[in-house]
Order: sequence, then structure tokens, then C-alpha cells
Amino acid sequence: MEAAKPAGKRPRTKYDAAFRLEAVRRVSQDGQAVTRVAQALGMSEAVLGKWVRAARAQANRPAGSEALEQENKQLRAQLARAETERDILKKALTTFSQPTGR
Repeated sequence: MEAAKPAGKRPRTKYDAAFRLEAVRRVSQDGQAVTRVAQALGMSEAVLGKWVRAARAQANRPAGSEALEQENKQLRAQLARAETERDILKKALTTFSQPTGR
């Protein structure tokens, strides 16, 4: 017996990179409305709108920001590792500095 699927829900559609670029190009460069492009391509306006906003945000990023993000990621990992080591050493110091029960 199959489980009943909720009415009105479509299966998730996967779009390839070329399709996404073309859809965003139609909105950005050709000046077409998101609604019109989405209807023409048979897709959700919300999904296309999200792609367009992401493309605009990517275009507004300063050059070299990807390298900075990568460096920040590495530095955060190093900091987390150093903090973990510090916490371990603090616990060890506390344990070894307690008087023994002679």
C-alpha cells in the first residue's frame, strides 16, 4: 500500500547549470520580468527569483573575496584547534595541581 502524497506538491525538479545561467540571463540582461521568464520555462517564480538574487549578490562581491573567505575558513579552523588544545591543557593543569590524598 502506497502512502498518500499531499495534494498540490510536485516532485523536486533538478536544473543544470546551463539552464540556470540562461534563465538568469533572460531576466538580468534581456530585462524580462521574472514572472514571464518563469512561466515560459515552466518553473516556479520563487526559484527563479532566488537564482537572480544570488547572481546579483555574486556580481556585487569585490574581486578576491573568495580568497579571503578561504583564508578566513582556514584561520577559524586553526583557532578552533588552538582553543581545544588550550581547554585540554587547562583541565590537565587543574587535575595535576590538586593535592594528592596522602
